[in-house]
Amino acid sequence: MNNKMNILINHCFDYLRGTFSKQQAFLITLGIALLKWMEKTEKYAVSAKLISNALTDADHLGQEIKRHEEQFPEFKGILNTLLDKLTENPADYLKELYSEMNIKEIRTKEDFQELINKIVQTGSWESGITKTPACIARLISRFDDITNINSFADFSAGTSSIALEIFKQTHHQPFYYAEEINTTAYLISKLLMIVNEVKNYQIVNKDPFSEGKLDGIQKFDLIVSDIPRNLRYHKALNPNDPRFRYGPPSKANAEWALIQNMIYHMNSRGKAIVIGSKGMLVRGYESMIRAAIVHEDLVECVITLPDNLYEDTNIGTEVLILKRNKPMERKGGVLFINASKYGVRLNPYQHTLTGLGVDKILTAYHSNFQEEGFSKFVPITEMEEYDYRLNPVEYIDFESLKNQFDKTIPLSKIAQITRGVNISKNELEELEPGGEYHYISIRNIDGGCVNYEDTPMIRPKSWDWNEKYTIETGDIIITAKGWEVKVAIVDSDFKDSIISSNLTRIRVNRWRYNPYILFEFLQSDTGKRMLASLQTGTTVTLINNKQLSRLEVPMYPKDIMVEIGRQLEINHNTYQKRIKNAEREYEEKRAVLIEKLGLTKGL
Repeated sequence: MNNKMNILINHCFDYLRGTFSKQQAFLITLGIALLKWMEKTEKYAVSAKLISNALTDADHLGQEIKRHEEQFPEFKGILNTLLDKLTENPADYLKELYSEMNIKEIRTKEDFQELINKIVQTGSWESGITKTPACIARLISRFDDITNINSFADFSAGTSSIALEIFKQTHHQPFYYAEEINTTAYLISKLLMIVNEVKNYQIVNKDPFSEGKLDGIQKFDLIVSDIPRNLRYHKALNPNDPRFRYGPPSKANAEWALIQNMIYHMNSRGKAIVIGSKGMLVRGYESMIRAAIVHEDLVECVITLPDNLYEDTNIGTEVLILKRNKPMERKGGVLFINASKYGVRLNPYQHTLTGLGVDKILTAYHSNFQEEGFSKFVPITEMEEYDYRLNPVEYIDFESLKNQFDKTIPLSKIAQITRGVNISKNELEELEPGGEYHYISIRNIDGGCVNYEDTPMIRPKSWDWNEKYTIETGDIIITAKGWEVKVAIVDSDFKDSIISSNLTRIRVNRWRYNPYILFEFLQSDTGKRMLASLQTGTTVTLINNKQLSRLEVPMYPKDIMVEIGRQLEINHNTYQKRIKNAEREYEEKRAVLIEKLGLTKGL
């Protein structure tokens, strides 16, 4: 049956795309499938047949849609939107599309219900609607006992995929309230409530940040939200708005504005489940908001899921669970879960959560289970040290990796950590005349070394630049911003250089540590994972100096530090020298051979 439906959906999409856009093809296919479903129902069958008979008559079709939506107000705006383009392009092939759905394998009301759900699942992306992956929706629906819920809400509902998954879990139907700013998604959400026979709901087409009281219930047992990645808070902040009592929301990233709105609408035993980006857990300018909410003991659990669960992006996904009146074993702390490794490829475009991953997450959550490298309960008192970041990887992996060594020391105790200087394009042009220093950036960090080719030459803007931003032998340069962390060590034949703001200089105190041992540690698998646990950012990763200073590096006896450090330095320098000699020999021989071919004439 599944295969038949997929073939039918793809055939309908392809059939319409010659005349209509991808989005229109999706909406029209959905509209005709809705007509077929209505014909199988007792309530809508007669009205649906009148609409179907008018498919090739534009004027008559428009009249029938208007009549139906007046007779059945729950359909208001739905058929008009889905079949709107049909009224402008009456043609025989529309009736043909209707006929294509007359196949023996898809006959009953339940069959067409399943078909409609599949059409939405397949076509939402082409309509600009990001749909919550099924694996996440199923996971969310199992964090609470639905039979104990009388009301739940979604303040960024999309097509209500999470709500439908919740309704699947039980015959009990709590009241469902939803808000969605995208009109198409809002109408599809209403359509799915009708087709899936959900009775007790209210779906509103509105901006979740607009002020004003909700109709009916104000507080809910459960609130869920898959926050759109491009959500912006564009309203002028009302200082008296009670929703934002933990701090003013950022206009650049509206996740904590929506989260505070969710908290405001949680009742005395309420729970909120947020699906968002890594950024919402770690952004520095939102630390005060996170701190206030953490200290009110509302954060119950934070979960890191695998990357690439969404079809349209490969970035990671985080789940934040907030709860009033937390159970006794959760009071005064937060359960962190790192399930990032429990993903498997679903199709060429996305991954999904493994069954084992889902089971482990739910076991850890419901039982407060702690497992080395997977889950950990952290007291609130320890979170200040982390600036109230809520990144599970940082709390779980960092400590787990640190414990691999008998003794460690914070990087700040053995080295001076300095961020490079930011120079604007105009400043760069001003500083280039008479420049004697290479201005190095991320692209100049290559293969563990500094590459000085094609770098702008600048002069220091002020006398203190020579101390703050220049390099010397043994300095370690690490990327502070970019797609990946890159590390280099400055050789003895370095060139005078100034580092840019996307680089950080680590100048090791040689009386306390050996820079070559530190360099090797940072490039090791353990070092890379510890650095990854300190990174912030959603698409472009960041490591700020304060976080880097917390990096724990392994301590060794002084004699080992001296001897192995010396050997590493000799080995590194020998390797670099041989590479340079090989490059020189290659170029010399190449030049001779090219000359013999006569390819240098005229140059």
